[in-house]
Amino acid sequence: MVQTSTLVKVAAGVFVMGSTGLYLAQKSVQWKVRSLPHYNESLKIVFEHPKALEAIGAPISVGSVELSDRHHNYVDKTKSRLRIPVTGVVDCGFMDVLAVRETEKDNFETAKVRLYLNDGVYTIFDTGRWKEESSQE
Repeated sequence: MVQTSTLVKVAAGVFVMGSTGLYLAQKSVQWKVRSLPHYNESLKIVFEHPKALEAIGAPISVGSVELSDRHHNYVDKTKSRLRIPVTGVVDCGFMDVLAVRETEKDNFETAKVRLYLNDGVYTIFDTGRWKEESSQE
């Protein structure tokens, strides 16, 4: 018969390995998201936009994309939407990055960048290529 202490050790080992695996899987997806061209382009747009810097307040901290929010964070065949948490010394909120591409083989191009701050909603970049599917936000 197996001792209870052995079962506890096995369960603890499985828990530690499983939780470590989940953590690494989540980090891997976050690294992939942060390597997307439109993610990096949007950060460059915000960091170079004087009114955005004034509204948020430098230095700006960028958070992790909430992967479970499928409404605000997805990559489709020709559309991508990312909601990135941003925090500064003046205000905090989210940066919505909306990107499009012609075909699946093309890279995404940033079409619109919006800041959702406590102070209001600001569109700081818009090429006109993003078409809203519904009026709900």
